Amino acid sequence: MKSFKRYAVSMIALLSATLMLSGCQTGMGNASKQQEITVWSFTDEAGYAVEKFEETYPDIKVNFVNIPGNFYMTKLKSALQTTSKAPDVFMIENGGIRELIDVPYLENLSAPPYNADDLLQEQYAFVQANEKDSEGSVKAIGYQGTPGGIYYRRDLAKTYLGTDDPVKVGAQIDTWDKIFEIGERVQRESGNQVHALANWNAISNSYDGIPWVEDGKLVINPVYMQILDLVREARQRHVLAEFEEGSAGYAASMQKGQVMFYPGATWALQYTFKANAPDTSGLWGLAAGPTDFSAGGTYIAMYSKSDKKDLAWKFIEFYNFNHDFLKELATEQDYFTSNMVVNDELAQTATSDYLGGQKHFEFFSEAAKRVPVYERTRYDTTINNDIFKNVLQLYLNNDINTKEEAVERIKRDVRLRFPELYVPH
Repeated sequence: MKSFKRYAVSMIALLSATLMLSGCQTGMGNASKQQEITVWSFTDEAGYAVEKFEETYPDIKVNFVNIPGNFYMTKLKSALQTTSKAPDVFMIENGGIRELIDVPYLENLSAPPYNADDLLQEQYAFVQANEKDSEGSVKAIGYQGTPGGIYYRRDLAKTYLGTDDPVKVGAQIDTWDKIFEIGERVQRESGNQVHALANWNAISNSYDGIPWVEDGKLVINPVYMQILDLVREARQRHVLAEFEEGSAGYAASMQKGQVMFYPGATWALQYTFKANAPDTSGLWGLAAGPTDFSAGGTYIAMYSKSDKKDLAWKFIEFYNFNHDFLKELATEQDYFTSNMVVNDELAQTATSDYLGGQKHFEFFSEAAKRVPVYERTRYDTTINNDIFKNVLQLYLNNDINTKEEAVERIKRDVRLRFPELYVPH
């Protein structure tokens, strides 16, 4: 009997060990079956989404690759063409979206099983305008909402405008002429220590997105001629602090309170003001200005030859349309998304301590619905940033004297840069 008991105990121990070993092997098998996708971006901001996605889908590992700098687009194009090391999912900056939207390496997200057109209705019209290729198929989805407004120093507004209330401030700066009048007075009363605007980019950037090309033809919108007049007038009336965009002086001006108004998009709150003026929390407000505009933005696309399209789509759908995630992203990262359903819900309660307790999601949600809807062309970024702004600087410095000369210079440079375009004489 004792021998039988010893035999039984031994068998139970052996069976338990076998089960434990089997369980370990099964666990290892599950781990080895964890599926992976590769995601490329030109910034690290998607890191938060990757972390939350892996929490939601623990069986999917995301290999996130951040390629900062100007080499991103070159490396991305090369990878897509060679196919060997192409990412399953990749981000495209707003300025480069039209450059890639029609290439065959982007998956058609309008087609089943994605049916992205049904989801886009949750997004703002100005975002939707650049998500489709020339055939009307969705090829990239913009996850970032980027309407603009005017960030202003509340302490300076109280001193020179008599109020820091966003609505009352907005009523005093709803035209450029009003801003210029304020600028003249502030410059004089402060002894040239405070200015209304940091530089002429504050004006030109407030009209971002107006296309330069239509049906293969250069089209110079009259607004660009108005910008030439505005920047020259702003300098003549001493409205500009003349800080070079992105310079140390420009950054320091936010901390020191040397400039009253900074036109900027949603992302400027985190990446411009909090980054450059961390000690000024509560001293800022947001008001509507002379124009409704957006600036920047990021789109996400899928590689058409990926062998993990089901996983890639899960990530894209999660990043753009998972309401629970988007609410977390918005509240924890102070991130304004392209999803107006989520933003409208948050608009009722979300506030920013940095902006003096203002309901910034309410402000941006309203602003986003007023942004002009433009379909960009692949020429716009180069013509605007490299050609027009160069001419603008020459005009501002009187190296180009008349608007007629400015137009001819723009036409000349476009002909040289893009000989395939028709440039009217």
